Amino acid sequence: MRNLFYSTLLLFITNLIVTGQKETVLLRNIEATPSVISSNPPSLNSYLESLPTHFANYLNLTGKYAVVELSSIFKESNLDLELDLSAVFKAADQKLLSKPKYILKCTVTAFVEKQVKIRNPLDDSIKVNRDIFVSATMQLISRENPADQKTFQVPDFSDSWDEDVFGTKSGGDLIRIKKIESFAKKSADDMAKSFVSSFEQKIYLYEKVGDQCTILAGYKNGVQVGQTYEVGVAKNIIHPITKKVMSGTTFTRIGKIKVISTQADVATCQILEDLGINTKVEPEKLPLVRLVAE
Repeated sequence: MRNLFYSTLLLFITNLIVTGQKETVLLRNIEATPSVISSNPPSLNSYLESLPTHFANYLNLTGKYAVVELSSIFKESNLDLELDLSAVFKAADQKLLSKPKYILKCTVTAFVEKQVKIRNPLDDSIKVNRDIFVSATMQLISRENPADQKTFQVPDFSDSWDEDVFGTKSGGDLIRIKKIESFAKKSADDMAKSFVSSFEQKIYLYEKVGDQCTILAGYKNGVQVGQTYEVGVAKNIIHPITKKVMSGTTFTRIGKIKVISTQADVATCQILEDLGINTKVEPEKLPLVRLVAE
């Protein structure tokens, strides 16, 4: 069974290679805090079972990440060795796919569920009004340096609905499970959007003087001496027929820089290639930089 899973995942990642290199992220089991578990809300287990698959799927659909559920493949206690031996990441030896740099940990910190039974006096039928509130955090951990961690605050999720009660013998609980599945799916979508917007920070090239420049990100943002960045100009994509602004942007490369010193919020870089880097523009039109994958 394990070999079959490896084969399926290898095929999946091979497809990713064909369409372009993506950031591989290992996703830990999504768990609830002990206090949440001790409160024993009726729908918590169903929610936690559904959430990881939908979350990984939505991140993969962005076209920028290859998300692998960690517990499905590797034992974290022996992660480095298993990654080295795994056929899943064998393509990394050919520099086609990088081994995962990050582990993503998601934790449900609050799960409040209220249910109220309402009886209809006309036909004596019963409905349950279910109200759920969920709060969660996401933590991105560097495999190379576990002390390097970034925590994202996720928007809270809440929803409420009515459920007809037909009794367990007639499959009445199926309605609740279907509603929880839908709720988990929406939560996963919101989490994925939050992760993408937080992880993909925009770094601007602010000042160019001679063969050096300054970028508006420093060691607090993960910038390190020796890193190489591409410089480019981002533009919105407009549909040629509908004229609608599409999701995503183009990135026109205009140079390359290398970090030579860092401060908390800024870094100084050596310009390695200049194909038209211009910082004498309005702030919103400043060039952007993005890290070159090693």
